[in-house]
Amino acid sequence: MSDQGQPITEPVNHRLSKKKMKLLILITTVFCLFGSIGFLLVAFWGRFVKSTNDAYVQGNQVTLTPQVSGIVTSVNVDETQMVMEKQVLVCLDETDYRITLEAAQSRLGQVIRDVTEMFENVYALAAQFELRQAELFKAEVDYNDRRQVVSEGAVSDEELIHAEANYYAAKANVKSIKYQLMQAISAVQNTTISTHPLVETAKEDLRQAWVNLQRCTLRAPVTGIIAQKAVQVGESVNQLSPLLAIIPLDQLWINANFKETQLSKIRIGQPVTMTADMYGREVIYTGQVIGISSGSGAVFSPLPPQNATGNWIKIVQRIPVRIAINSDQLRRYPLWLGLSMNVKVDVRDTQGVRVPPPAVEKGLYVTDIFKTQIDGAEEIIEQILQKNITFDLSISHDVLSLVGK
Repeated sequence: MSDQGQPITEPVNHRLSKKKMKLLILITTVFCLFGSIGFLLVAFWGRFVKSTNDAYVQGNQVTLTPQVSGIVTSVNVDETQMVMEKQVLVCLDETDYRITLEAAQSRLGQVIRDVTEMFENVYALAAQFELRQAELFKAEVDYNDRRQVVSEGAVSDEELIHAEANYYAAKANVKSIKYQLMQAISAVQNTTISTHPLVETAKEDLRQAWVNLQRCTLRAPVTGIIAQKAVQVGESVNQLSPLLAIIPLDQLWINANFKETQLSKIRIGQPVTMTADMYGREVIYTGQVIGISSGSGAVFSPLPPQNATGNWIKIVQRIPVRIAINSDQLRRYPLWLGLSMNVKVDVRDTQGVRVPPPAVEKGLYVTDIFKTQIDGAEEIIEQILQKNITFDLSISHDVLSLVGK
C-alpha cells in the first residue's frame, strides 16, 4: 500500500497486453492444431487420393433406324418416355411388302410345280429311251436278217437298203434320246423337289419378303429412355433415317478428366468414390477405374492444336479416365448423360496396369430382337410345299443305269 493507504492497481495497458497474448496463443494453438490435422490427412490419406470435379456422366446412345423404307403409320412413344426391350416403337405401311410376300408365295408354288415337271420329264424320257432301244433292236434284227439272205435273192437290194437305213435311224434316235435323258437327269440329279436349287432360291425370296414385312414394325433394341425423337406420322423414311435415340440407363459410365500430373499412380481396377451434383454429398457412388484414354481431348478434337509455333504456351493437359459405376446404385439413384460428378480415386494400390489386356471376343452390348424376324417363314414354306408337291419324286438307280451313271 502507498503512504496514503490506497492499493496499488495494475496499469490498464498491461492488462490488455496480457489478453492479446492469450488470444494470440489460442489462435496459434488452433492454427497449429488444424495444420497438424491437415498434415496428417495429407500424409496418411490425401496423398493416396486423386480427385477431380471435371467429370461427367457418359453412356451409350442407341439410334433407331429402319431396315426398310416406307411411310410411317404409327409412332407409339414420345420424348422422355421409358421403353422396354422388344416394345413396338414405330410402324411403317405394310401394303407393298404384303403384296411382295404374296407374289413370293405364288412364285414358290409355281417353281415347285415346274421342278416336279422336270422330275416327271426324266421318267418320260427314260420310257422313250427304252422304246427307242426296242426299236433299235428290231431294226438291227431286220437289217441282219435281210443282209444274210440278200445274196440268195430272198429280198431285193432296195429292201436291204431300207432296212439298213431304218437301223441307222433307230441307232441315231437312241443316241438323241439318251442325251436328252442325260440333260434332264443333270437338271435334277442328287436333289429332291423340296431341295432343288430353283426351289431353294424361291424359298429365299419368300424368306426375304417375310422378313421385310416384319421389319415394318420397329421394336426397341434395348431398355431405356426415349430421346431425340425426329419421326412423325406420314413421314417417308429410308434405311439411313435416324428416327429416335434410346438411352439405356444401365449402360452408363463416368469420364473423369484428370490432369496429366495426376495420372502417375492411377491404375486400372482402383476403387473410386463419386458424388453427383444432382444428389449432392448424401448419395455416394462406388466404382472402379476400367480404362485410361489413349490421348487428351485436344488431340481428338476436329482441329487439334499445332504446338510447333513461335507463340507456344504450355497448358496442362487432361486425360479422360473411364470409371464404371455400381449397377445397384444406378438403379436406386439413376443418372443422366452429361451430369457433373466429383470423383476420388484411391491410388494406394499401384499393382494394376495402365493398359488393359486385349478385349475378349464377345458381345458387350447385344440384342436378339432381329433374330425373331424370320420366325414364321418356315411354316409358310412348309404349307406351300405340301400344297404343290403332287409327287414325291427322286431319280432312281434304274433310270441312272440307262445312261451309264
